[in-house]
Amino acid sequence: MVLPDRLSAILTTRTDRRSHTVTTWQGEPFRETVLNAEIDAFLQALNAPRGDPRTQGRKLHDLLIGPFAADLDALDVDLLLVSLDRRLRYLPFAALHDGRGFLVERFDVSVLSDAGFEIAGDRVTGIPFAGLGMTRAAAGFSALPGVRIELEGILRQGDGEGLFDGRVRFDDEFDRTALEDALRIGTAGTAGVGVVHVSSHFALGETDSTSFLLLGTGERLPLADIKANRRAFEFGRVDLLTLSACQTGFASPGRDGRELESLARITGNRGARAILASLWPVADNTTAIMMQRFYELRDRGGYSKAHALGLVQREFISDDIGSTTNWAGKSIVFETAERGAVSLKSNGTQANALGLGHPFYWAPFILTGNWR
Repeated sequence: MVLPDRLSAILTTRTDRRSHTVTTWQGEPFRETVLNAEIDAFLQALNAPRGDPRTQGRKLHDLLIGPFAADLDALDVDLLLVSLDRRLRYLPFAALHDGRGFLVERFDVSVLSDAGFEIAGDRVTGIPFAGLGMTRAAAGFSALPGVRIELEGILRQGDGEGLFDGRVRFDDEFDRTALEDALRIGTAGTAGVGVVHVSSHFALGETDSTSFLLLGTGERLPLADIKANRRAFEFGRVDLLTLSACQTGFASPGRDGRELESLARITGNRGARAILASLWPVADNTTAIMMQRFYELRDRGGYSKAHALGLVQREFISDDIGSTTNWAGKSIVFETAERGAVSLKSNGTQANALGLGHPFYWAPFILTGNWR
């Protein structure tokens, strides 16, 4: 909990609860304004793939995790569920650094939602899957060629190489009606029975009316419309909503000083049991790799959502990404800080030495809600 002059944190386990309150930080009185500035500086460092965010990540790690470091070592835990207040909600905890490694190298990390699905929810398998993608350029927005690779690698189309059966709607087929249909993926009255994956652009404005998801037709779907049309945009049948677009998990203060709700927060409050969203503009083609690998680990590996995300993030850090069989016959070209333009074409072997270890590539995606 962040207050203007102090920060209070509680570590809760199955057996006990331990609290810590910070009133001074780095030798000075704690101020929320200073914390916000440090978070902004960290996000700037994470968005610069040729820079080094570890020093800034260490500052925030020492404040937020440091007081409980000895407890976490003694407890030998694998998963951190974090309940976050104010601008801490837009901090990628996985990218915090303790001087030796990133936090995700020690723990899987998932964010608690307001709905409590992560406590009551169970792992859901064998469920239907719907994909929606925008691949071409639109006014003010660049083309996203990696989206087709991403979705065709996840959802099998005809004789394709995808992981699952399911319907993908690209471009002109991805309109408001297609999104509404996708959200009806499950059985009426049953929550948590489908996966909906949306790959497009998201623009963060200063109001609900100027923040919007770009549909495949080029139409803009404002947050205000999603909030107002509860019947059309109902997320209660969705076990996992993946928002593979820029800044879907982020929000910023409006002109009146009120903090806008993020797209991820709105959909979670509307019933989606788990949301995988992004905190900054993501790299188009590296996202295709991350998403395919996440689903492969989640469903074929049998891991929880949180563990699948943690595993693929650790694979990016170690520069040793696992199976690339879903990219067979496709070439993925992307930029990395270490090697510039890289072309990856699958031959069934591991994709090594790609230079994807910087958090810019793997840290923007955060999981909220039912981590199982």
